[in-house]
Amino acid sequence: MADGRGTSGPAGKGPLPPDGGPSIREFKYSNSPIRWIKRFGEDREGGEAFVYHVRIASQDYALKVFNFSTPMDNPIYCNSRLRNELPMKKAIFYTDPFYAECRAYGRIEDGRVDRRSRTPRIRQKIAVKCYGYLLLSIRDERWLIEQGHDLNADVLDSDVREAMEGDTRVRAIVKHLETGPKSLHAGNIRRAWKGVQLLNHSLKIYNMDIKASNFIGYRLVDFGSSWTEPHAILQYLDKKAKKAANSKRGRDRQNFNDMIEEEEISTRLRVAPMSRHQLRSRGEAPWAGEELPKRRRITRRLD
Repeated sequence: MADGRGTSGPAGKGPLPPDGGPSIREFKYSNSPIRWIKRFGEDREGGEAFVYHVRIASQDYALKVFNFSTPMDNPIYCNSRLRNELPMKKAIFYTDPFYAECRAYGRIEDGRVDRRSRTPRIRQKIAVKCYGYLLLSIRDERWLIEQGHDLNADVLDSDVREAMEGDTRVRAIVKHLETGPKSLHAGNIRRAWKGVQLLNHSLKIYNMDIKASNFIGYRLVDFGSSWTEPHAILQYLDKKAKKAANSKRGRDRQNFNDMIEEEEISTRLRVAPMSRHQLRSRGEAPWAGEELPKRRRITRRLD
């Protein structure tokens, strides 16, 4: 346990990401000291982030701290002509897990795709509540490093630093600290699926990483891999590889179906892929790349 590890650092940067799309604001208690209490799920986060139970301004929260990343780790951006069309300074807003969560939660908090939309706002609790972002102080960063977090700082070369405009403070997102039931089961799986459908169809958010460990109860908690429209990489795929773009939009459906089977959840709910020609999320389907058989014209013989 750590107490009084410093404040979140100097003033924030306004809503993030600053590209005019969906965004979130700085946490309202950004100048209050952070008390680091304990880390959650040491074996579940992977390489993009880690989560701590913290206390800020006498309130308990879940604080998701993000490691640094580079657009060059994104295979679509790195291996396509998109690199020539989208400078790294803009690409980072669509490839970095921190900005992915900012974009998704910005859309969720607004409840609609854009301010001119006539579609009623989505008011349902489809994700764990987000209270804003924090930019951590040097003191907090040093404490995290002492705990063994390297923050993936090796990727901070001159290009990435320039894309981040020289601001390499550690980024974090403040979320509600959930204390209720945490698992998916037969009683809440349909609510979970309804939430994913609302994200995909009403809010144009594609989580891209649907799995049981990314839910708390029936609500999603992790959007670090998500794509929220308008999304520069998805727009590029729409122009250059429409099937790949549709596959990305349908990935949550396939992953949800796989999750039900893998977790052996007893339910009649079955979420089929959008199309038999859609690529599965875990590698190519057996028929991928094969030419479909030509239809034979059958001529009836009249005797």
